[in-house]
Amino acid sequence: MPACIHRISIQKIRCFTAVDPGEWDELAASLDGGFFHCHAHAAYESTRPNVKPCFVKAFDGRGKCVGVAVGAISSPRFWPFSWFCRIATFTALPATRERSAELERIILKGLEKELKRRGVFSIELGSADSPNSDRVLRGLSYETRDRVEFYVDLNRPLQDIWKSLVGECRNMIRKAQKLGVVTKVEHSPRGLALLHAFQQESLRRHGVDFQMSGGAAQTASLSLLNSGRANLLVSSCGETAINAAMFGVFGGRAYYLLSGSSSDGRKNAGPPHLLWTMIERLKDTGATVLNLGGAAVPAGEDDPAWGLYRFKRDFGASIISQPSGTKTISQFGRALSRALLTMRPALMSARTLSVPHTIRPLAALVNGAASAPFRVHIPRAGNPRAEDAPSRVGKLDCRNSD
Repeated sequence: MPACIHRISIQKIRCFTAVDPGEWDELAASLDGGFFHCHAHAAYESTRPNVKPCFVKAFDGRGKCVGVAVGAISSPRFWPFSWFCRIATFTALPATRERSAELERIILKGLEKELKRRGVFSIELGSADSPNSDRVLRGLSYETRDRVEFYVDLNRPLQDIWKSLVGECRNMIRKAQKLGVVTKVEHSPRGLALLHAFQQESLRRHGVDFQMSGGAAQTASLSLLNSGRANLLVSSCGETAINAAMFGVFGGRAYYLLSGSSSDGRKNAGPPHLLWTMIERLKDTGATVLNLGGAAVPAGEDDPAWGLYRFKRDFGASIISQPSGTKTISQFGRALSRALLTMRPALMSARTLSVPHTIRPLAALVNGAASAPFRVHIPRAGNPRAEDAPSRVGKLDCRNSD
């Protein structure tokens, strides 16, 4: 029996590893999808070894596609683990024209069955840009991690957006302007090198040892820039670059993906200046919303999560609860995965088989901002004092980590 909602029935779920980029993006846009539903995001998430993109279509009883999702499926390198121990990660819930939590739940429930048939034992949902994630994930018995996301409504006049910023935030932007900070678009290898250098510096300030090679990180980010679905901005004071950030843009909606800052960037209020500059640019292009990514909800001002939460809140953003979640859909696959973990030391010492660590990748910005087992996700917003909890979505990479 097909699942039904109102007059829509979900008859079939199909998964693809390759689609035409233009046709896919046209379909995703028609279903009100965001950046995490576009082809470029799938390419970005699948730049790692042993990871393949997963393009999902949900069809109604008339054969019409009524929902799409984009994710990645990772697997160990040898049989039988390579078939039974796969992990599927999705940074966002399915996109549907109705934006109905019930329809998203029905599609996800059908997707679980299809993925299990394909050897997936665990699903990880980052819930980025997914306002219905609380109802959807809890309704399907996902193990959730509380987080919120911050939405800046760009349909308002720019002056109204400026007035909605907390006074201290406006003062920081004025400070940067007085100090001569300038933020410009820099879609270049130099811009990417600066972004990842600032990310590594930011992570070290947070006590995280960033091991991923700059070349690997830049290759992933370069795929986004080449797609035309990302904007890379760099802030400078005089001749010195002080911070950088990357934003994903699709369907008139933008998401704060990656950022990093030097100590000078923090001193000169570079991150807030960059973010305000991006808001101005998005207004000029007719974008409707900027999602500042995610953050944990702090218990109080002494909570380490307070700094990130306050930074995003102070930009006048609407705050929506969007927990991320994980779910085991095959107990057999889970048991094999645990066996693989036990066997790894012997396999590695023998050097006869190369076994990757179990992958638990935004969303993590994700959390994150997602998500996003391959990434060390630092919050997707420019805040030097706090980190978002690590997301389980995506490759090793540092989300907003100013």
